[in-house]
Amino acid sequence: MKFYLIVAKGKKAGMPIPVEIDLFLIGSSPVCQLRADYPGIGEQHCALVTRGRKVFISDLDSGEPTFVNGEILTPGLEWPLHAGSVLEVGPLKFVIQYREKALSQRDLEEWALSCLDQNDDRKHEFVRKADDEFHSEQFEAAASAAAAILDGMNSQKGEVKGRLRISREGQITLVRVNQLYLVETSELALIQHEMYEHLSHPNLRVLVDLKNVKRMSSQAAEMFAQLRSWLGPKASRLAICRIRPDFEGMLRAYPVTHDLPIFADKQKGLTSKW
Repeated sequence: MKFYLIVAKGKKAGMPIPVEIDLFLIGSSPVCQLRADYPGIGEQHCALVTRGRKVFISDLDSGEPTFVNGEILTPGLEWPLHAGSVLEVGPLKFVIQYREKALSQRDLEEWALSCLDQNDDRKHEFVRKADDEFHSEQFEAAASAAAAILDGMNSQKGEVKGRLRISREGQITLVRVNQLYLVETSELALIQHEMYEHLSHPNLRVLVDLKNVKRMSSQAAEMFAQLRSWLGPKASRLAICRIRPDFEGMLRAYPVTHDLPIFADKQKGLTSKW
């Protein structure tokens, strides 16, 4: 799938940078597809990954931060990007643009399409090298480096399933929610659908990790109550870890989740009997 980085600041603001490969590195190293040697940009700073019609980003722990919509990314955590997401790498700022499948009850605005010409000369000038050429051996080196980095991250962190990261730790299915805000009805509906899709096997022990969640609505608490009710007939069990105390109070208010096992520590959730 092709998507675009729209330059959002500086003299080149509004210029589209087409991304047409599944693994795209940004950084100051020669192996990066978008190479920029500025203060605040690490050698291998971050990686953009496409799977199907979804786009994700990973901070590669270069020592320099990566921001999405003003929020700093945790190194090694793969984060979903959407049309309109704002990406900041050092002094560079981009807006993500692609034809994202519309969410229920939500009409994603398609802006900046008029500037999405595919001017190869401008693309090579900014993205690749000053001589307007990107040699095949450099491309192969970059792709190989990106693949090795991402394979290593996936082996340690599980597999991204939309807005979730799902992994197995012993007999526990660990589900980390990658969204900061569990508020919007359309987002909650999509997350619920992804949980139902990937947790349909019987006899599961599902530990949901909410470390990344900074805001949660009562609708989100109801979603977890519905998840527990849905898992019950499958002889599967649900527990929560690393949830903020005020969110825990919302879960305790529902009859279905008033006795839900909740752990302040992920390791306790993985080792306790529930």
